Amino acid sequence: MEISMPEKPGLFTAVGIGVGCVIGSGWLFAAYYAAQYTGPASYISWVIGAVLALILALLLAEIASMYKQKALFTRLLNVSHNNPDLGFVIAISSWLGFVIVIPAEASATIQYLSTAFPSLTSYIFIGQQHTILGSVCIVGLICVYMLLNYWGIKSLAKASNIIGIIKIIIPILTSIILMVVAFHPSNFTAHGFAPYGYSHVFSAVVTCGIFYAFYGFTMIAMYSSELKNPKKNIPRALVFTVLLCLFIYLLLQTAFIGALPTAMVAKGWSALNFTSPLAQLLLLLNINFLAIWAIVLYADSAISPSGTGIIYLGSASRTLTGMARDKEVPKFFNQTHSIYNLSRRSLIFTTFVCCIVVFFFKNWRSIMVVVTVFQLISCMAIPVAFIKLRVNKPNSERIFKVKFGLTLSVIIYLVVCYLLTQATVTALVLALILHVLFFLFYAITFYGAKISLILKAFRSASSAFAYIILSIIFGYFNKIGLLTNDYIMIAFFILYSINLWALLKQRSYNVVAEHKS
Repeated sequence: MEISMPEKPGLFTAVGIGVGCVIGSGWLFAAYYAAQYTGPASYISWVIGAVLALILALLLAEIASMYKQKALFTRLLNVSHNNPDLGFVIAISSWLGFVIVIPAEASATIQYLSTAFPSLTSYIFIGQQHTILGSVCIVGLICVYMLLNYWGIKSLAKASNIIGIIKIIIPILTSIILMVVAFHPSNFTAHGFAPYGYSHVFSAVVTCGIFYAFYGFTMIAMYSSELKNPKKNIPRALVFTVLLCLFIYLLLQTAFIGALPTAMVAKGWSALNFTSPLAQLLLLLNINFLAIWAIVLYADSAISPSGTGIIYLGSASRTLTGMARDKEVPKFFNQTHSIYNLSRRSLIFTTFVCCIVVFFFKNWRSIMVVVTVFQLISCMAIPVAFIKLRVNKPNSERIFKVKFGLTLSVIIYLVVCYLLTQATVTALVLALILHVLFFLFYAITFYGAKISLILKAFRSASSAFAYIILSIIFGYFNKIGLLTNDYIMIAFFILYSINLWALLKQRSYNVVAEHKS
């Protein structure tokens, strides 16, 4: 009996995946944290985040138009350098970032819903931290995410298409309702446009969840091998997703700032204090219709973050499968279903790890900066791989080609480096420790107990580790207020430029013949 293969989803699903990830818990919290941290200057932060995401998306789109591979985003340096040791550093950054995001989105869902039922709140959350019961609820929600991924992208497509439409409609209607019912133009000038200085404008991209939100565009490239006509649909979906989501986030930011009571703004932006910002703001305005819409918003709070969590879980499992294909983790995870084209082993294992992570982080904001560090490290691979492929394979077929791509790659590399220094030193040090530990595990798994080969593996990825160490050093300078010093900034540009050269020239010191089969 012949088994009919399910038809591959197209552009609409690709956009649905992108929007489903970008409009996640970020739309429920980021406008609030950005206003609290920067005031009206948060507009600049959103534009910076969107421009960064758009340029990265364009560069990634050109690479995606050349290759049709599962989990392409996390395998960029494997593709460009043919160096599994260097590629693993980026792959593990991506995988850890995905894995930590999933419980964050589930936590955001539980946090918003618990506020909707005050009698249950104390059982699920104490202050801003979830209880043991809250952790169990989050684990149960993650298991639901797994079931929606279990039958491959076809079942995921049905969920993401519907969720994507809801994620577009609800934020836009919420913004319009707020601006029509309560809009105070004086809120935008009461304390000046940038009351805390323009240095906050840049750091807000990292610390307020702006890049965290836009990072979802990379998920589209994770499904390149499972989409119809990926060489055309991936570039189109990447660009359209970023532009659409920027419009929605700017609309939300305008609505949130304008709808705040003037008496509340008079106390200063840093004095804002919400746990479920948009829903509580609707209730605060004390209009019956808005109270009804607040219920809709609470319902959407279960859909938006969870929709993102569902897609991230699928992406994380595909990343693990890609790593197994590159022999970076045991080949046990490389067995894919003949019909659904995914590894259920990878999916179940990733779900298990996500459930463990739940008990180490207590709320949405506590993990956002840590996740952003992993996201920025993984995004470093985009300009590096782009330059390498443009130089080494100038005549390869490119259905989509970025104008001034090499120049944009160098600029965006330095911008990503600068944003990484805006994270906390603690998060950067944690990232280095986890990368070293996971890399050591990988090297032992891949090369066995041969010390010489393990040391060669570290040498083959030395430029990536140098990148993280440089970020810690300049992150410390930022912490003590010296990053704006002229000499420090000159050192920043020189050292990171040298590191870019080293990343481009990085070669593998373990020849294929020495690799463990």
